[in-house]
Amino acid sequence: MRELIGKIQTKDPSISEKVYFAEMVRCLECQQTVPMGIEVVTVKKSGETKEVLRHVCYCRGHGFDYETKAQTLPIRPHAKSETSLLRFNNTSWGII
Repeated sequence: MRELIGKIQTKDPSISEKVYFAEMVRCLECQQTVPMGIEVVTVKKSGETKEVLRHVCYCRGHGFDYETKAQTLPIRPHAKSETSLLRFNNTSWGII
């Protein structure tokens, strides 16, 4: 079972790292099998196809940097638009 923690964008906009919680992984650093770990999948998207560039697993200790970076960054940053702000300041609807 895998659960998506978040996505990490790289300098190349077509490449991203997806970070998951995963069960029964073998850590790349310490070579121990742990019941819950971090799985990092580096994916390159070209058109409608996706290609896996790298697939690694870490224990929670060694994958801590990936876990915190994926949790602190939003999956898709939202740009504030003026139309959404005007909707709440419209006097005909009442000021909220």
